[in-house]
Amino acid sequence: MAEHYTFDTNAQGPPELIDILAMEKSATTAMDAIMQSESLVRAISGDSADFKSGLTLLLPTNEAFRRVGPIPEDLELVMQRHFIPHVVSLKSMTSGTTVTSYKGSATLRFWSENDVVYVQADERELAQVRGAGVQAGNGTYFLVDQLF
Repeated sequence: MAEHYTFDTNAQGPPELIDILAMEKSATTAMDAIMQSESLVRAISGDSADFKSGLTLLLPTNEAFRRVGPIPEDLELVMQRHFIPHVVSLKSMTSGTTVTSYKGSATLRFWSENDVVYVQADERELAQVRGAGVQAGNGTYFLVDQLF
């Protein structure tokens, strides 16, 4: 994979998601997909009115992409399902929150079982939410182990 994401060392204030995601080596395939969509790049850059209430990104790992085989033709729509146009905390995920993803592309249902948090987009396969999330100036991202 090409290493074409860089951290903006001249930025003022807390880094935006785009800067932090540039260092996330376990999700380079997802970043490649996001970089193909102007609206998604604007979202992680903190430059989108659609995400004025914040952003929660459920970022699929490279392994999640390997599991699906060929990259889906509707990749931008697939990635939109991983963007939530407001902040969703880990605490609210564990309490059974239901939210709508970007542009109404999916209904996401969260719950936890045995201290593991899961998310399901509509009737698609379950994804495990990994970690406590990484906070940026314009939102939070969590790694997930499935595309949905």
